[in-house]
Parts: sequence; structure tokens; C-alpha cells
Amino acid sequence: MDHSEPNLVDEHFQPFVRPLGNLVIAFALAEAELLDLVSEMLGGDEIKAVAVLKSRDSKERVLSLAQLIGLGGYDLEELVSKIESFWRDKEDRNRLIHDRWFPNLYERRVATRGLTRAKEPKEIFGTPTIEEVWSLARRFQSYDDLFSHRAYVLRRDRGATV
Repeated sequence: MDHSEPNLVDEHFQPFVRPLGNLVIAFALAEAELLDLVSEMLGGDEIKAVAVLKSRDSKERVLSLAQLIGLGGYDLEELVSKIESFWRDKEDRNRLIHDRWFPNLYERRVATRGLTRAKEPKEIFGTPTIEEVWSLARRFQSYDDLFSHRAYVLRRDRGATV
């Protein structure tokens, strides 16, 4: 690892640099695999998959597609559960990435403050911990694995080049 570049953030935030970096990359990889999965659910049409994922009701549309790919039992339950938790975790990730970070001097920790994107925005405060950020990054890594596997199986089953 190259230590010639200094940390660019204040000392309060430095313990979060590595876990947040892992979160950013794990999320990007999981999101790419979700795009691949949705594309395969749509017969390999990546353009339609992008449209689904950009829609306001993207989670519901992906959940509907999951019901149509021929899974049953545990496989379907697992996929549906992971899709739902992916979207919940994506909200948590978005709070960490887009909210304002500041030192909470009274509690000797960091805090975040943001506004919801609702018609009537609400103020949201958070007090993230390093362990929570690592846990979130690991969950995105597990979504990456599941989405990748399901896309592979769909591609294989429809006879596409894997």
C-alpha cells in the first residue's frame, strides 16, 4: 500500500476511510451485478434493465421480475429477501455517502445529518460506527455474490454465452 498520500479528512473521520472505501466499491460491484441480473431476467436486454432500475418503482419491478424467472421454495425466498434488503441497505449507504458528516464533540464520535427526498423533507441524524459501515460493506458483497450467481444461472439456462 502506498502511504505517500496523506488522508485528506480530519482526524475524526480517518477511522472511516477504509470501511467507507470498501463500502463504495462493494456497493458498485453489487449494483453492477444487480443490473446484470435484471438484464438476464429480461432476456439479456441491458437497456430495458437500466430503465427498470432507474424507475421510481424499481424495487417493486425487480421483485415482480424475480417472481417470473421460475424459482421456487428457498431459492425464490432468498432472492426476494435479498432484493428487499438490498434496497434497505442502499438507503443506509446513501445516507452515509450523501449526508453531511461532522464531529459530535459531546459524545466523542462522528454524526451525520441529512434531509429525506420526500415531498415534505425530514431531517435525519445518524451516528454511524466503523463496525456498522464494515457490516454494510459485507452485506453488499453478499448481494454481489447472489446476484452474480442468479444472472449466471439465467444466462446458462437460456443458452446464452456465459
